[in-house]
Amino acid sequence: MADVGDATEFDTFYRNSSRLLYGQAYVLTGSREAAEDLTHEAFLRAWKHWHRIADYEGPEAWTRRVLHNLCIDSWRKSRPRVHKVPDPIPASVEIPMHHLQLAEAMRSLPGGQARALLLHDGLGMTIAETARDLGVPEGTVTSRLTRSRKIVAAKLEQPDPCIGGE
Repeated sequence: MADVGDATEFDTFYRNSSRLLYGQAYVLTGSREAAEDLTHEAFLRAWKHWHRIADYEGPEAWTRRVLHNLCIDSWRKSRPRVHKVPDPIPASVEIPMHHLQLAEAMRSLPGGQARALLLHDGLGMTIAETARDLGVPEGTVTSRLTRSRKIVAAKLEQPDPCIGGE
């Protein structure tokens, strides 16, 4: 059973990480409801293993990986025969059209490329941090970023494929 110190530490971790992880889930699923459910499930699993992952250099990386795996599992379970249209966003929530287009373009990327682009360009992680989080060499991250930026730029019809840099 977790003690009060663990709960306080976890609460801080949740407050500092939940928005970014929800954003990742939304980009991967295209659904606000699915993103919320999967993010909560990832944090539930983090809480269950908090005694172990609290001492990790990056408990957020562990939780992000769990969230990514949950998103993949949800894709496998719900593979639609036709492309699923993302849930409509309430009029009270203002999301610039280019954000929606970017999220749609990123969902078309293979998993490793999408994660590399999301971590590096979306969350501002360095190449080294992204490589560590993905468990791949830095050269692989650089390669995935180059390919994914070209694909996203083509989908957004941007002349310059360099969306971000280090």
